[in-house]
Amino acid sequence: MARHRAIPIGGAAPAEYNSGVSTVYVIGAGASYGESLKLLDSLHTKFPLGQLRQPPLTNGFFRRSLVDAAGYARCQSDLQGFIGYVGRARRLTDAFGEGRWADLDLEDVFSALEVEREFHSPESDEGARLLLVRNELVRYVRRIVGICTQHAYGEYCRKLVSNLDFDDSILTFNWDLLPDQEFISDHQIYKHYANLFRSVPLSYADNMVNPVIQGRGLLLKLHGSLNWFRCGNKKCQANRALVVFVNTQACLAWKLGNENADCPQCGSDMNPVIIPPLLRKPITEDPIIRSAWGLARNQLMDASQVVVIRFSAAPTDFYASWLLRSTVGTRDDVHVEIINPCNADDHACYDGFKRRMDSIFLGGYSSSLHAFSQIESVRRDQGVVKELP
Repeated sequence: MARHRAIPIGGAAPAEYNSGVSTVYVIGAGASYGESLKLLDSLHTKFPLGQLRQPPLTNGFFRRSLVDAAGYARCQSDLQGFIGYVGRARRLTDAFGEGRWADLDLEDVFSALEVEREFHSPESDEGARLLLVRNELVRYVRRIVGICTQHAYGEYCRKLVSNLDFDDSILTFNWDLLPDQEFISDHQIYKHYANLFRSVPLSYADNMVNPVIQGRGLLLKLHGSLNWFRCGNKKCQANRALVVFVNTQACLAWKLGNENADCPQCGSDMNPVIIPPLLRKPITEDPIIRSAWGLARNQLMDASQVVVIRFSAAPTDFYASWLLRSTVGTRDDVHVEIINPCNADDHACYDGFKRRMDSIFLGGYSSSLHAFSQIESVRRDQGVVKELP
């Protein structure tokens, strides 16, 4: 089993506060689904473009077409316990990935599993079995997201990052590494990603020189990330630390095998820092995730403009809706731009989507844009495109 060690980095001095105009981009799960994935420049000769697949929405993770297209041949053997559990609980008679499996909602499945686990002692046989089922599901989701985005970059995400000002921020609810890799070059972390280390004092990164910190903008991943880890030993100081693996492509490759990372302080296995798609998300129970949400609130309260990209505000996603409503929704001095296919008044989801947006953004918003590909027009209209040094 391969191991990958993290090397601690030195602290960086805080950047000077700048109270100028800033934009916060809020990226929902639909943004990854609506991305235009391209092969990384160095991989054009090794991988055909046809292998790239957008990460699925919450109701598409178990479709046979996705599993087959992703080339995940050992999927059913990896999910034996989970398939048996869900099949019995929901009386599914179809083969995995077909029939009712194809439209199962990931958040509903996760939440039902967690509720059932709460009714069993973790030391009981049934409690242990349900934990194994949960772990299978978490690994499956990580692998699907990893398979879909490995060897790729997001065309629209790259355009967004390339036009960021130093005080702009990105808040994303996705685990994928499409925005992360845009801030990393030759194992050096730049600007907004580097500012994370200024904000989280106890942090480590593998094979990285001191980060370049400019401005006060941040990349905040509010549900964690595929390259964020912490020590699994609760007695270790690094159990409360954020360990970031800079080599995003190598990290995605780990998801496809049984490779683990070692804690740089005690040698124990490290666990991914991710929040599964649950109805009751443990936001306040995790110190790192709690810090990310607190920093996100501050960024939203200070922003001059907020651009919300393919965020659906599903009724079950109370925490994300609360974050926006309690910050941007209470302000009259911020311009809000919503980019979503449901903005079209002839779209099937228009009425329900508009009601949800009206209930969150109480001061009003603009809703003329429908696709992530239109991100550049937002910046032109607002007149804030800048040449970065």
